[in-house]
Amino acid sequence: MGDKSLKIFQGSKVYSTADNGKEPSEWKVLHYANIGSSEEFVEQFSGEFLELIDASSIYDPTRQELKEAILTILMEGLMPAFEHLKKIRASVGQEMPVLNRMQLYEDFSRVLWHAYKDLMPRATILLGFDLGFLFQNEANFEKGVTDFNRRHPSLIMQVCDHLRQQRINWQNGLAKFRNHFLEHRKEGQERFAKYYNPAQAEVLFDSTWRTMADIFPVFIESHFSPSHSIEEIPANERDPSRRRRFRYVWLGVPPKP
Repeated sequence: MGDKSLKIFQGSKVYSTADNGKEPSEWKVLHYANIGSSEEFVEQFSGEFLELIDASSIYDPTRQELKEAILTILMEGLMPAFEHLKKIRASVGQEMPVLNRMQLYEDFSRVLWHAYKDLMPRATILLGFDLGFLFQNEANFEKGVTDFNRRHPSLIMQVCDHLRQQRINWQNGLAKFRNHFLEHRKEGQERFAKYYNPAQAEVLFDSTWRTMADIFPVFIESHFSPSHSIEEIPANERDPSRRRRFRYVWLGVPPKP
């Protein structure tokens, strides 16, 4: 994390502490946020992803840099977006000025896009995957897909097919809302009326974090030894007390070259 503080996730809360030069027992602990590992997206980014990194052949200092980059997505992107989403939820049915209501959705959209567009690619670069093409026009996107597939032919998921569908489903729309209206006013607000809807906000948040949650394990798995991989645990077999989506699988001893 940029501020070098230690974040502690406990149930529905997050606490923050930092080295003050004294013994750890004397470090001041602050209540950082009312969002914790009880939320699925928090558990994924602060728990399972870091465990997968520890099982990989990524070593320090890159390992620590990668963990910090993933936690930055969570702490500076997804968690602030979720706080805005909670305010949107609370606003439903409440009387408030139009300006204030609009601001809830605009702040939410800005920080959510920051998590995906700015923070997510910084982490994937540390894993060896440049996703810059994901945010370019259609022609450059398709060129990027061709190059990506040529460079990474053995991933356990067709990443580009998945990302192409996300561009269609929600990414391009959110990008236009942020770029064409919120930042540059190239188009009128009436073109983006759906982004001021609580149901749409819920869909956007869910789609954004789950898209990242789909690709990070794939990229991390590419750094496993040839004899090991991961597979998704069927939903009905998951431990509700330890919300893990993946389990390790042994592929056998690879043939000698």
